Amino acid sequence: MNRRVEIVGAGLAGLTAAITLARRRFQVTVYEGKERVGGDMSYADSTLMDREALRTELGLDFGEALEPWTLTRAWAYGKRYEFGLPQGVEGYTVERGRREHSLENVLYRRALEEGVEVILGRRLSKEELRSLPPKSVLATGLDREGFEALDVPCRPFFCHLASGRGDPSRPSVIIYLDRFTREFGYYFQKGEVAGALVFGLQRPLTDGEKEEFKQKLAENDGIEFDGWHDRIASWAAWPMGSWRGPRLFQGERILAGTLAGVVSPVLLFGVNGALVSGRVAALAVEDPDEARKEFRRLAPLFWPQFLFRKMREYLPHALLRPLTRAILYTYDPDSFPYAVLFVLLPPGYRRGSAGP
Repeated sequence: MNRRVEIVGAGLAGLTAAITLARRRFQVTVYEGKERVGGDMSYADSTLMDREALRTELGLDFGEALEPWTLTRAWAYGKRYEFGLPQGVEGYTVERGRREHSLENVLYRRALEEGVEVILGRRLSKEELRSLPPKSVLATGLDREGFEALDVPCRPFFCHLASGRGDPSRPSVIIYLDRFTREFGYYFQKGEVAGALVFGLQRPLTDGEKEEFKQKLAENDGIEFDGWHDRIASWAAWPMGSWRGPRLFQGERILAGTLAGVVSPVLLFGVNGALVSGRVAALAVEDPDEARKEFRRLAPLFWPQFLFRKMREYLPHALLRPLTRAILYTYDPDSFPYAVLFVLLPPGYRRGSAGP
């Protein structure tokens, strides 16, 4: 067997695959298009995550990038709700991006310790992606060119975003559900790293919709940021373009993370799935059949979650408003954990496999 593997993308899935393969005595080279791991932004993410199960499965502990996520505030068509996670469920806000303690940079340092070669500032063209050797791992994240190069169905990600400093008196996750988007607006915070975004998948947001979201941020929670931009929309895509769902292989190449579709169709959680799918992608280099079995277990709720997403996309706000408020009003973390987990459950949650 060829013991050299090329990986495209130094994000969560690509670096996890690289670390796993290096421990299996593979010679691993990772190509990253950006000049630094994590890119140019600092931001936070949120995810359900069984930290101990991941530590066991991946052989990695990245606690410095995590902070417990205990409380969510939701504004549903002007009405405020606050609630905890379902009973027995762990959640974290995750530092992402350019800073030293971001999850990307925690994994990057571990990859270097394991002898992985990471080539920064080397963006492969579509032609180069298509001509990579068999069993190369592609983990290009949201990059639309990665989807297009491999003919993987995707949808544009129309995102309006800003980042800044957080306020510890606020909940770390605040969600805004209203008429300004078919999706949702989102405030995120981990430590002093914070930001907000509002996005759509069907069409670009109008200037009026963007301003309405920012106005609600300021009026409801005192949140104001400078430097709002749409740069992500120029290059990003989500893997929600097909009913087929997640895929591990495209031809002779191995996919991981967002490119593999390992993202929750409802709330688009992708951190947990990226980490676990990176390990499965590494397994696919040595044992494709076993990797397929592992991969099929990553997203057991993909189909019902995908159908739920489609319903949400096309229901009129006149129906979404009472439905959303009813769900939030009746939610109790002790009484209705399974109903809410249907919406929240990210790919790869509570995996117990020991890995290759």
